[in-house]
Amino acid sequence: MDNVAEYFDRKAQTWCEMERNTTSPVQPAVALMAGVGQGARVLDVGSGLGVMVPIYLQLGAGSILCVDVSEEMTARASERWAERPQVKCLAADASALDMPGQFDAVVVYNAYPHIMDREAFVRNMHSLLADGGRFVVAHGAGKDVINSHHDAVAAGVSLGLKEASEEAQAWEGLFDIDAVVDTPAFFSFAGSKK
Repeated sequence: MDNVAEYFDRKAQTWCEMERNTTSPVQPAVALMAGVGQGARVLDVGSGLGVMVPIYLQLGAGSILCVDVSEEMTARASERWAERPQVKCLAADASALDMPGQFDAVVVYNAYPHIMDREAFVRNMHSLLADGGRFVVAHGAGKDVINSHHDAVAAGVSLGLKEASEEAQAWEGLFDIDAVVDTPAFFSFAGSKK
């Protein structure tokens, strides 16, 4: 994850400028697919500056932990959400978080290509979710657009996306997959902890 952290540390400033115009109409659907609702304990993985936080707040989330491997992104997100006590930001590798059963919803929005050890990641997301908890992996664009964008990213920072149904297979042993979307404008799969 060091390559990913270094890459996004360097991108933090331009990300701030770019993110001002990156809200997507799929964001509410992403949060709802993850089961975010009143009082939900949300883990936002690869959260960057917290682009999904306003949606969680609108849906009444009780607590939101934004986790990103980039210390620069996390520092900026912490400043951005300092007035919201239910939002905490942590610079960490989500695959190594040790908080069993502490979350009702895990959201991985526009970050999945940067998860380099997906097997370890899936196992830990299962551990972090409470019984009946939900996860969603989603992108506000289709896999071809995402893969094309990530072709220009340095090696060791990004993995290509396969078909959503194929990506979801890595989760099937520990989760009941109940939603798969793979269109030119939206890539997603979601499910509940077994």
